Amino acid sequence: MLPKLSILSSLLPITFFLLFCYKNGNKGLWVIFLYSISSLLFDLFLFTSSWAFENKYLVWNIFAILEYSMLSYFFYIVLKSRATKIFILIFSTIYLILFCLLASTSDDHFNSILSAVGSVIILILCLVFFTQSMKLTSEPISFFSPIFLIVVALLIYVASTLFLYIVASRLSDKEMEQYWILNHVVNILMNVIFSMAFISFRSQHKNPSTENAVDFTRLPDDR
Repeated sequence: MLPKLSILSSLLPITFFLLFCYKNGNKGLWVIFLYSISSLLFDLFLFTSSWAFENKYLVWNIFAILEYSMLSYFFYIVLKSRATKIFILIFSTIYLILFCLLASTSDDHFNSILSAVGSVIILILCLVFFTQSMKLTSEPISFFSPIFLIVVALLIYVASTLFLYIVASRLSDKEMEQYWILNHVVNILMNVIFSMAFISFRSQHKNPSTENAVDFTRLPDDR
């Protein structure tokens, strides 16, 4: 039941984006929308295809590189600091090289190294975002801005699943099924917060008073 709810939860942000952000959404919101679609498609593929289920580790590894690419691009858009952009480019290159080296040797088991490295990089980028956001102390901060909520969702997701990804390669299929419940729960929570972010985008564009709040899509450019 929980795995099905986790899959279906991806429909929430997709639906709210189409309702509230399709015409006016910025690039960052579009990336999360496309990420939600790709997550849903991969989950449905695993759930409905016998071939995908038998080769689930290969499918997970492919999704890992797609997921990292989309989330790192999201932060590349959101974070305006040149140093941060260089950090993203360098570590994304390292991650891609690591993927190429490990991809051929991890089709029959969960790639803990690849998933853990990707999660750590995204976790660091979340913390960088909050650090840069806290510099804006001279203006009122809106903790319900769409980008802020999205980063909160990503932080909760990667922080909650990091340890699971590290030990996953040492678990049997039965143990994976038991411990993967955590991943399902956090995935549902992340999609709910994504939905809140898209609803927040709509409410901010209807409420002019939010113009005085800090827009986290436009952080200061540290040069």
